[in-house]
Amino acid sequence: MRRRLPTPPAWWRNAGLFALVLASAGVLGHAWHMRHIEVVGVVRFNAEEARRVLREAMGKPPLLAPAPALRERLLELPWVEEAQVVVELDGTVRCILREREPRAVLADQVPPLWVDAAGQTLGPAQAELPLPKLVGFAPYPEERAEILRLLPRLTAQWGQPVATCQRLGAREIALSFSGDTTTVILDPQAPEALETAKEVVQAWGHAGLGLVARVDVRVPGRAYVQPLEEGR
Repeated sequence: MRRRLPTPPAWWRNAGLFALVLASAGVLGHAWHMRHIEVVGVVRFNAEEARRVLREAMGKPPLLAPAPALRERLLELPWVEEAQVVVELDGTVRCILREREPRAVLADQVPPLWVDAAGQTLGPAQAELPLPKLVGFAPYPEERAEILRLLPRLTAQWGQPVATCQRLGAREIALSFSGDTTTVILDPQAPEALETAKEVVQAWGHAGLGLVARVDVRVPGRAYVQPLEEGR
């Protein structure tokens, strides 16, 4: 006759179940901690800045590293226009970024800084791009924004892209253009004077007087011309 093994008391069975739950929680907790970062979409700027933000999630469970909070932190970076963040249960934080587009360079800063169309500084220029160089505008964000708004018009009027725009005073700028030897001095509040400068330079050339180094059209209805010296 077989003897029946004694049934373990209830407290023993519950203790075993509790130990299994603790072990499982430990394994899953370790698996669910954030351990990997993936950042895509960064072309012109330093992706390491975004990774530093996302490292705040490292070692935390997904519930303690919410994607919306990480996205808000990424949007605080001046060069980030939009961000998508996904926190996955396999321990990976995936991030897709859209950069703001540089429209000019604050060339007299160390290091030179990119700015967007609104004049907002984005960060150090990471590469040489065919962008207008702004000089003297760093302390004047409102004037910088106004000049950036004018650049497309100035380019269209002259027929060549603006290469450099230097602030000489509150109502004085010096413009140089790609592929051209002439510097134009004008009042940014009267950009139509650039048409006069262009007509003067063309007339000077048609008259066989050579090239123009500088034309000043700050005074309405007048143009002051400095010829380009030979050999320069």
